[in-house]
Amino acid sequence: MDLTLVEIGKILDLGAFYLGTKGTCGNPRVRPMRSNIVHNGKLYIGTTPSKNLYKHITQHSGVEICISTADILALRVRGEARVVNHIDAKEALMAKYDRIAKVFDSNPNHPDFAIFYLENISARLQDFDGNVFTYKE
Repeated sequence: MDLTLVEIGKILDLGAFYLGTKGTCGNPRVRPMRSNIVHNGKLYIGTTPSKNLYKHITQHSGVEICISTADILALRVRGEARVVNHIDAKEALMAKYDRIAKVFDSNPNHPDFAIFYLENISARLQDFDGNVFTYKE
């Protein structure tokens, strides 16, 4: 069965999701995230250039997201991170998350505010009944 990108975004909104990257030392790095938006057909995530996450995705673009909820055994989303300066996506992320707007003074051009989107996404969701749903760009 098929998933949509919008459904994936709604599932990620259910709580913290975990983003895995390859660290600059070559070891895996996993961190909790809570800022995503599906905008203009892309899954965007917010960060800041001063974080190691930013350094990791600019050096090794392959990432994977994982979330588990009371109804979902696991949703795994794999893709390639692309750092961009899409002002409309930054504004949409700020509109969705008050805390992001507050931290960055409601300024999508704030020098510490960065976003990236995932391309070449493949996703697999499995529920506790054994049903499997997939998405692929």
